[in-house]
Amino acid sequence: MKLWPCVVETALVSASFSLGSAYGYEVVTHKEISEAATIRSSVDEVLGDSLSLGAGVRTDVAGQSLLAWLRQGANREDSVLRLLNHFHNPLAPTWSQAGLLGSVGQSSILWGQNTAQGFPGWSWQDVRLLYFDSLTRSAKSDRDLRLGKTFEGLGRLIHFIQDAASPAHSRNDPHLLYNYESLVDQVRIEEAVTLGEWLGGSPDSPGAPDAGWRSLDPNPLAPIAVARLIDSDRYTGSNPGITATPLIGLAEYTNANFFSEDRIFTENDLDEQKRFPYPRRSSTAEQDFDVRIRNQTVKRRYVVKTGDGATGYRLAAVGFLKDYHQRFNLDWTRFREAPTLDEAVYRGYAERLLPRAVSYSSALLDYFFRGRMIGFGDDLSMGFRNTSGETMDGTFALYYDDRAEVRRPVPGAAWTRTVAPLGVVSGLRMSPPDNPPAKTPGAYMLVFRGRLGAEPDAVVAKQVLIESVIFPRLVKRKDGAPLPGITVLAIDAETQQVLSSNVTDPDGRARLIWRPGRTILLIQDVNRFPMYWSGGSAFSSGVEGARVVQVIDLDPQREVTIAIPIISAAWPESVETCSGEPKFAHSPRGFFQSSAQVADDRNERVTVTYRVNLITFIRSDNGQETALCGSDSFQCTDPAAGFVADDINRIGQVVGRLVRDLGSNHNRQLEELDGTPIGPPICANEYDEVDVVPVTVAER
Repeated sequence: MKLWPCVVETALVSASFSLGSAYGYEVVTHKEISEAATIRSSVDEVLGDSLSLGAGVRTDVAGQSLLAWLRQGANREDSVLRLLNHFHNPLAPTWSQAGLLGSVGQSSILWGQNTAQGFPGWSWQDVRLLYFDSLTRSAKSDRDLRLGKTFEGLGRLIHFIQDAASPAHSRNDPHLLYNYESLVDQVRIEEAVTLGEWLGGSPDSPGAPDAGWRSLDPNPLAPIAVARLIDSDRYTGSNPGITATPLIGLAEYTNANFFSEDRIFTENDLDEQKRFPYPRRSSTAEQDFDVRIRNQTVKRRYVVKTGDGATGYRLAAVGFLKDYHQRFNLDWTRFREAPTLDEAVYRGYAERLLPRAVSYSSALLDYFFRGRMIGFGDDLSMGFRNTSGETMDGTFALYYDDRAEVRRPVPGAAWTRTVAPLGVVSGLRMSPPDNPPAKTPGAYMLVFRGRLGAEPDAVVAKQVLIESVIFPRLVKRKDGAPLPGITVLAIDAETQQVLSSNVTDPDGRARLIWRPGRTILLIQDVNRFPMYWSGGSAFSSGVEGARVVQVIDLDPQREVTIAIPIISAAWPESVETCSGEPKFAHSPRGFFQSSAQVADDRNERVTVTYRVNLITFIRSDNGQETALCGSDSFQCTDPAAGFVADDINRIGQVVGRLVRDLGSNHNRQLEELDGTPIGPPICANEYDEVDVVPVTVAER
């Protein structure tokens, strides 16, 4: 809207036209309209929900907020080399003749879809490409700049929408002098509250564009549907009533229902570039209104719009000479009465045109970000749903950011599909990237590029969380038998946060969520102590010795087989010569007895009793002592209770010693078959001593 710099016919673009005054204030109004439209649109929601930009349009990128970028675009579009392309006459024979005066610049619709604007280009298609680059460029600085430029481009595109809500821009009027746009800017400066009410107001019925504009037949000269926000090709010049219906372009509404400064009642003008059939005199009636002039209230007569489209507002002020014509019955052929547009008229226009400028601009922004999709599942079986109301036909690809914030495509994660509205693509598989690893594992940008409904090269994005899955499979190292019922945890190696845990199934498998390049495995209860997997059949007691699970560790089924030695403690134990049994046993109240027939009439009975005063296991590496049992114990703890995960790597090696205060009695006696002793014992030995024996790791 040329709230908005003035433009002139080509012959007048010269030093005589003060561009300084044109740029000095009216571009600011464009910024205000653009901001109001953005706030009303769905852009904030999309940025937060789809791109995870919690601050929405107030997110700072490349030095300023996205809203500031958009306002900047609305400003910059009014450069000298571009402003001649900001007009559209909806009654021109073709859109190629709809620019200013038919040949001065392009129609704003064509200009907004002209990919040959030069560098940089700001057509709809160029802005789409900027958006795609903002999602896929490798360097974060490049992505940020292009996202900012995307919003600058959107500011430029909604500038054309706003210009269509300026009567001069839809009626071939260069409007050099004080005009409607001048009044709006004056209100902006002097009556900010009034301007805010206009920008936030509801347009006269029907106001907001009917959503049907998206599906109107495209014009081949500018096939992107947003052209229909400006011109639906439904107003022909003979059907003004249609401009008061919901499905109408903004330039059509403005052209048929409002005057510009030099295009007042021109339905019979000889110049076809100035001839507009409506509003015409038959669409109006005259009415007196009180107006304030120099602190006095006076009556002034106005032409009021009563038919043929929008109605109920002052269309123009009756010329000052009319009263004299009537009072003195003057010759009408000698005096020309000219209706004029005064401040009251302009205010009535603004009350209707500004809300539409906001509403239609908001519709363009919503259309740009209309694509919606969601991702679901994990990397073994992921998918996405088209939650848009239009078919998506193109390529869906995943990207991730590494720790240097370099954005990279996920290898093999690009799929070409046609997905109907609410359609689902599922069962997709991908390999989580780990070279280099992701900054935030599982966080991806899903980017669609292709046909969205009727738009041929649309772009849709959605930040998705696709967890990665692995299946640790635990088996015994000796025989490969599965180890069911074992708890396995996936732990983030950097934060030590538990990502997931599960218990192995009968096949020894546990399904876990993991983060490629950052995950270690903790196996809790195969042996008597927690074990971090260190690779192969090695384990550690702490995270510093754990292996970070890599994609290379996994087989095609995403399994990592971990062979675990089942270990126990071993130590040398002497055999007592009398009984043939171990000299000592770790049993506080141990008892052993056996009987064997040695002749037809006698048996030989061996009896051993064991006692424990104290047994302590002392580790060699750190001197840590573990008391295993004493005289008041009912049983002894296995010395393996003092082992740690690292001991699994030392099978056969000495890891500590037992300090034992033990006693035992060993007896061998001949007996009758009924158990009656025959003579003295063959041997009877009693031991009570302290010994120290080395302890090694044994695999069972």
